[in-house]
Amino acid sequence: MKTVKIQGFSSAKSLVELTCHIVESMTSLECLTLETHQSSTKCFEPADKTNKCAPLPIHVLMEAQRGLLAIRTYIEPKVPCTVKLSVVETCRRCHAVEL
Repeated sequence: MKTVKIQGFSSAKSLVELTCHIVESMTSLECLTLETHQSSTKCFEPADKTNKCAPLPIHVLMEAQRGLLAIRTYIEPKVPCTVKLSVVETCRRCHAVEL
């Protein structure tokens, strides 16, 4: 397997451990994408006339921020330079949240 994408990545210990295991054991891995939330409408989509992301509940936004912190702390340091890591965050323009 060369590409792995996890949508709705969270800070759950088991998911962080699974992702670390994938990074450390999959020698053929070329691309890892971690999406910290799931939203059907994003402001960069041309079909969205309001030019805003779909609203997300505060608990979803807070978990997305915790997921991002887990990625930066536990996963990013383990990703080899041969693997392209893409982290999809919530839109900072539409969903500013402070932890």
